[in-house]
Amino acid sequence: MKISVLKSYSAQLKALGHTKRLEIVCLLQGHSLTVGQIAQMTALRQAAVSQHLMLLKDQGLVQASQLGKEIYYTLRGDSLTGLAVLTKNLTRINPLEDAEPTVIDPICHMHLTPSTSDHTREYDGVRHYFCGKGCLKQFNNSHRGSL
Repeated sequence: MKISVLKSYSAQLKALGHTKRLEIVCLLQGHSLTVGQIAQMTALRQAAVSQHLMLLKDQGLVQASQLGKEIYYTLRGDSLTGLAVLTKNLTRINPLEDAEPTVIDPICHMHLTPSTSDHTREYDGVRHYFCGKGCLKQFNNSHRGSL
């Protein structure tokens, strides 16, 4: 992902990092509200609501539209969708979900995964994994007549 996109997401997440701004975003889900309505719902002064909305608007999270004398604020779905995808990707990383099983080198007892082992050898129906530090050679020497 480009640094410019990450910087934009970072600024948007920072804007959402304030409790009252996050509350405003939650209130705007599925609604168009005026500053006065938001002030009434949040128990904030209209000036404070206006400042929060200005910051959210500057970050592209809300948009304003005028209807008569009133200005209504709504969420910008495209910006929130981008943030949602980013958040999903960040939280999707589950170390247990994609984890490989841990295997143990039978000679040095080092913990490995199949993809980090340097060598494998099938012996007596069991696959063994080796670190590559001479353990395979030692294993072969100790099982010479059986291989």
